Amino acid sequence: MKDLKLEWWTESKNQTITLGMVRGDFGGLVIIPETVFAVGYNNDFVIAKSYPNKEKEIQNRLFNYDKKTGNYLLTEPNDTIYLNSDDKYYQKDGKWYHMSNGWNPPNGLFPYKDSTYYHIIDLRNWDSSKKWNSDNLYRLNSKDEFNKKRIELNVPEKLDFEIVNKELE
Repeated sequence: MKDLKLEWWTESKNQTITLGMVRGDFGGLVIIPETVFAVGYNNDFVIAKSYPNKEKEIQNRLFNYDKKTGNYLLTEPNDTIYLNSDDKYYQKDGKWYHMSNGWNPPNGLFPYKDSTYYHIIDLRNWDSSKKWNSDNLYRLNSKDEFNKKRIELNVPEKLDFEIVNKELE
């Protein structure tokens, strides 16, 4: 797959597609973030399905440290359902903040199986000796968008998801 690897650390839910920086090494530049659960490829294309990591997304919104107040700015106040019940919340200048004692995210946020992303990596014009170009990567939010992009890029119909992690699917 032109130095692209399907790999994970510690748990399969961390499965990503990476571009190896040195042949044979683990890790590298993450091309498709967790959680990749299905992949197919040929010499011209890589297709993949993944679930988003809502835990990371919500954590970034919850723990947006505000240097001015010394607390966390709540960009999405509804996210407070994930915080500890003894956290303190307050409003100042029309914005909501909290003083946090941590959080306990529910398991269903990572991987978030209520949403599936579809990916196509176009390898036809990519030279692995050059720097990665994200113009070769397409992330689609629905199966219909994915099928339309397949047609547009001339991805062969016979290319299917051959590697499927049944534990994650």
